[in-house]
Amino acid sequence: MSNELLKTISGVKIESTETWEKFRRPEIMNLMSEYIYGVRPVERPKDLKFKTVKSETIEKGILHEIIEISFSDYSFKVYGYLPEEFSGKVPAFIYVMHEFEENHCDLDSSIECEYVNIREIIKRGYAVFIMPTSGIAPDFTAQANYTKGVYPVFTPDVNDRKENSWATISAWSWGASRVMDYIENDSRIDSEKVSVAGHSRGGKTALWCGATDTRIMCAISNNSGCAGAAMHQTKGGEHIKDINRTDWFCKNYHKFDDNEDMLPTDQHMLISAMAPRLCYVASSSKDDWADPEAERLSCRLANEVYELYGKKGVVLPEEPVELDKAYHEGNIGYHVKTGDHSITFADWDMFLDFIDSKIK
Repeated sequence: MSNELLKTISGVKIESTETWEKFRRPEIMNLMSEYIYGVRPVERPKDLKFKTVKSETIEKGILHEIIEISFSDYSFKVYGYLPEEFSGKVPAFIYVMHEFEENHCDLDSSIECEYVNIREIIKRGYAVFIMPTSGIAPDFTAQANYTKGVYPVFTPDVNDRKENSWATISAWSWGASRVMDYIENDSRIDSEKVSVAGHSRGGKTALWCGATDTRIMCAISNNSGCAGAAMHQTKGGEHIKDINRTDWFCKNYHKFDDNEDMLPTDQHMLISAMAPRLCYVASSSKDDWADPEAERLSCRLANEVYELYGKKGVVLPEEPVELDKAYHEGNIGYHVKTGDHSITFADWDMFLDFIDSKIK
């Protein structure tokens, strides 16, 4: 296995959290930005504004809010579901909702959502903010060659884009960080206890958001697969060449089509960037395209960074793991449910149990 986690590019072995944070982690983040996700043009804009455009009781005990996040002439919406009565600040989830999920939900006026168990989240004492990705950048079924969404705000002329310019996953994770900016200004929310979650391409986004934004307490990846939780160099199912049919990643990533072994990073490094914070990886038994074994391997390999901090990473038995069982002992949670490529309320029960066990 190449891409040793605790060895710098120059070959120096990392033996302390200080040298990890000062040298190796920045190396990994720079490599992933340069060769996979793309370099962001800016983080928090100076003129960022928040406006609650709607706040009403949507169901007994549950507030439904629509928040507009804006800067310059650009804005996007976030949908908040919060406990109506507060006895103190509540922890929260940010859910990255991709286009397919959004098209099957009525976020403007309904609490019904098959992808997010809103009622149970509220019942368990959390808030949830759903960020539709369509407000940030078009999905692969509506590609616009970087002329819509947030891209033209920073790069009006697409000819100015470079091979390492940010692409969709990076833009979506940037948007989730702007939701985090809003949460820091909401006195009802405990901003130190915020998790970001997503399914499939939303799961890839959640992991990259958690890596790039250290304010995030936990990154939750559900069936994220290639360029998410799954290792490139041992992966079955979807490979780099397959996923590059989308515009989710920077142009440099296309250089590794059929050349995974040449990529100077791998996805255990992405998970390790969360250390010593919490991370959760969920797989599905029939999701060969995402490859549960490659996702588990990333978790196992990331353990050595958690151990550097004196923490347990993922605690799993030897293969095969038991289906539908929670593995929550360490700071990397894991389960593999019986089923196909999907996120279900059973997954949410596991996520909530994990966060409960760590913060309550």
